[in-house]
Amino acid sequence: MTAKTIVINWLDSLDMGEVFFSHNFESQVPYYGKVKYNKIHTASTYSRAFRTIRSDNALMEACGIRLQEVKHTNERVKGWKKVDFIAN
Repeated sequence: MTAKTIVINWLDSLDMGEVFFSHNFESQVPYYGKVKYNKIHTASTYSRAFRTIRSDNALMEACGIRLQEVKHTNERVKGWKKVDFIAN
């Protein structure tokens, strides 16, 4: 199981409309990978996989995942919201 696959599965497990920020991602995904798949990767490995996934619109669409960037009160923190393909 690759880090990329684990990230895709984690994104798929999120509820529609659920928001997460980079600091949430870096703590939740390594835990998810360890508990669900007994795989240990660093937060950096998962972050690189996430950047690759985000940059590949065809992959995101094929997986049925659409993310919308959201603003945090701290402007330097990136966040995303899982949205439905029908929603704009």
